[in-house]
Amino acid sequence: MMPNNDQVGQQRTFIEEARRAQIVTAAVETIAEVGYHRASMGKIGARAGISRGLISYHFAGKSELISQVVTTVYTDAAAFMGPMIEAEATPANQLRAYVGSNLEYMRAYPARMVAIVEIVTGGGLADLPDADPTEVDRHMLLPLEQLFEAGQHSGEFRDFDVTVMARIVRSAIDLVPTALSRDPDLDIDRYLREITTAIDHATRPIPSATEET
Repeated sequence: MMPNNDQVGQQRTFIEEARRAQIVTAAVETIAEVGYHRASMGKIGARAGISRGLISYHFAGKSELISQVVTTVYTDAAAFMGPMIEAEATPANQLRAYVGSNLEYMRAYPARMVAIVEIVTGGGLADLPDADPTEVDRHMLLPLEQLFEAGQHSGEFRDFDVTVMARIVRSAIDLVPTALSRDPDLDIDRYLREITTAIDHATRPIPSATEET
């Protein structure tokens, strides 16, 4: 029996998506190894075992490929972290799960996180035609801001500026991929323990003089 046009189209789409995923993986590994600016399309193609021309068939240029790398990593990280955070019932526990799931994702996919740091610090977001760095920043901070507001409302967190605290938390987390790029054997558990402890002390309510006595 000959395949019909729909089956052929579906097969072609599956093959094309698999090839695109292969190229994205090669881009991540190349950027993590040599940095954003040195990760040429030729080097990415060589790692993927395909020609630069075949990359151009699937991606219009490096900016489109990098855009897909960023989208893939952030989408996958959200899917990885979401269930762990949602499983917790209180803002304080959700905050611990947020930090923990971030670092667990880094443990599972270190090259992805190193690549993202290379893209961001190398000005890669500014090179993307549809990426607004300000909007990306807001997107990263908003879940933490909402979590902090909920915790302040419930009394689990002290009164503080939620945007400033969100930046502090993100900064502490985002330092880990940089450390990973320098030391592949980084002790993630130690970082998780110390970051979680520091954030817990920074956000917990300040006891009143009556409570202290």
